Amino acid sequence: MARDLFQIKYKGVPLSIAEKIDSYEHEYFRLDLPVPFCGLKIYPIKVKDYELYAACSTCLTLNKNETVQGIKSSYIEFLISKIVQKNNEGREWSFKFQKLLELVFHIKNGLKCSKCGKVISYSDEYFLDFLNKINEITKSNDIGNIEFPVLTCPDCGGKELIEMIKIERDESNKPYFLVDGHKIQKEDFDFLRYMVLFQNDPDYRDDSWVDPALKKDYEEKRRLERQKNDVYASMEQKVIGLSITTSYKFDEIWDMSIRKFTMALAAVDDLINYKIMRTAICSGFVSLPEGQKIDHWLYKPIRDMYGDTYKTLDQATAEVGQL
Repeated sequence: MARDLFQIKYKGVPLSIAEKIDSYEHEYFRLDLPVPFCGLKIYPIKVKDYELYAACSTCLTLNKNETVQGIKSSYIEFLISKIVQKNNEGREWSFKFQKLLELVFHIKNGLKCSKCGKVISYSDEYFLDFLNKINEITKSNDIGNIEFPVLTCPDCGGKELIEMIKIERDESNKPYFLVDGHKIQKEDFDFLRYMVLFQNDPDYRDDSWVDPALKKDYEEKRRLERQKNDVYASMEQKVIGLSITTSYKFDEIWDMSIRKFTMALAAVDDLINYKIMRTAICSGFVSLPEGQKIDHWLYKPIRDMYGDTYKTLDQATAEVGQL
């Protein structure tokens, strides 16, 4: 990739991470292959899991620099500070992160038997029955004479059960994640968050470098544009749209990676618009300014997200006011 295009695509991303992700795009992303990571594998998310991924991926896009605490913390420390809160917000972040790891690593959160490898999910009936027994015992008036049951593996009877996802601290009291026995420390997590975002969204751009005031202005401009267009399509509608314009069957699309689905849907839309514009120009119904040409439906330029498409809030408001 040309250097200037590289800098546009990975602006704001640490160079060492950007170079690694760029090489992975050719080696893994285009074939939808899982990427090796800390003894685990990072799998591309499928269309059928899009809504869950979209809700949980906010764990990877938190802007830690919006608070004094965040500025002083690493990204992994900031996220963990959210997760360990003893309130509903903490439980929400914990749920999101656990679900995200299940999707990304193709694991099931719960207790893993060190003897046979079976994972007892926290939502399994076997585990819930065990909790109910414990609750009944703790409510008993004669609790001192009752022997508490021990949770064992339902397959082999093994007693050594290990948490699949947990937070630990090293000798320097720095936190890290332990996922299926594999450490994910500060530098690993910095790479993981960018890796997952670029792997699943071919149009992803990091905006953590953008001035908060500019970002707020830009987001408001985008909101006004959406209000102006007033259009929305659910994932189901998009799947149907791609199916009726291609040879893909519904089941094939739902099992497609989000990355390939996004690119396929965009290519279909660009091709249709390209044909319409070419026909209109050739027929004389539309003329372009001198020196301007329509973008090819396949060969498209890479643009800065806040570059030539940016308008000020006043400009966007004025446009909407003219409707």
